Amino acid sequence: MRIMMTICAAAIAICGTLSAQNATTVDQVKVHFSTPVEVGGATVAAGDCDIQVLRGATDTVFLKLSPHTGSTVSVIVNRLNTPFNYVEASDATEVILSRHGDNYRFERILMPDHSGFEVMGSVE
Repeated sequence: MRIMMTICAAAIAICGTLSAQNATTVDQVKVHFSTPVEVGGATVAAGDCDIQVLRGATDTVFLKLSPHTGSTVSVIVNRLNTPFNYVEASDATEVILSRHGDNYRFERILMPDHSGFEVMGSVE
């Protein structure tokens, strides 16, 4: 009886792990930055960049910015269900940058389905 319970508990743990991995979804957007962009205290090089939205089984969402040249940057973001300053529906994904002196800072990304993500601590 004890061996059977151990086997059942192990099977439930394995199924739970597999379903947690299946709950992770990834959206990817390709962008081109004409100038270096600050993201979460790091700088993403100018040029082509892949942005991945990493959603896990928890409430934490990350953006992973992978420029074709330079280092990859990951930042924690907040979900925007009603995006800030979003007036009209758009068929394209929009990347919102802000200018601080001579530098550009990645603020948020808005998806065509009216969802969006904002870098934590980006609003000053």
